[in-house]
Amino acid sequence: MRTTRYEIRRRGFTLVEVIIATAILAFLMGVLYHVFWRSSSAWEKGDVRTRMYQSIRISLDVMSREIRCALISSGDSHLIFKGDKDALSYISASNKISKKGEFDLCEIGYSLSSHCELLRRIKACLDPSFGQGGATAVLADNVLGLSFLYYDGNTWQERWDSTRGTPHNTTDDALPQAVKITIVAQDEQCLEAPLSLSTIVTLPLSSYKL
Repeated sequence: MRTTRYEIRRRGFTLVEVIIATAILAFLMGVLYHVFWRSSSAWEKGDVRTRMYQSIRISLDVMSREIRCALISSGDSHLIFKGDKDALSYISASNKISKKGEFDLCEIGYSLSSHCELLRRIKACLDPSFGQGGATAVLADNVLGLSFLYYDGNTWQERWDSTRGTPHNTTDDALPQAVKITIVAQDEQCLEAPLSLSTIVTLPLSSYKL
């Protein structure tokens, strides 16, 4: 008996045709998934790096604004500027106490905790226990490194104590002319390489003492 074209079409696809079609569909789905995954991963990494950059930048801006207001006094043992390579404490006139723009002195300190947190300590009441007490808040998370350098007008120093003056003049109290702050941070999931940002803060009152 002769088979018509209509009867052939009614039989549907053969097993080989189904397997080939399935393989092609699976290949196309794999390609599309790979493209989507690459795009999504690139977007996520870019978003993580942007948020990490913003966090460090905000921290540097806060620290720069406060350090710029640092001051000392040769006649007042409370007004001190003391820092080493990974921590800094000083007296600043950046403590706003009223909506009229009035400011008062406060003690401010920065350090890095064992949990990779950049800490900011502020004490509104000055007392002999310099470098201790006050309220502590987290400026930034996932910070791998925090470092300070102090410029004396000639070279960068790793430590500074205003009560000991400068390496060239140890008899007078002195502020550094500038402070270089470096922060190294990485996202929590380690999707991106560590990001390092630095800034140099000049101290207008370095040549002026109360």
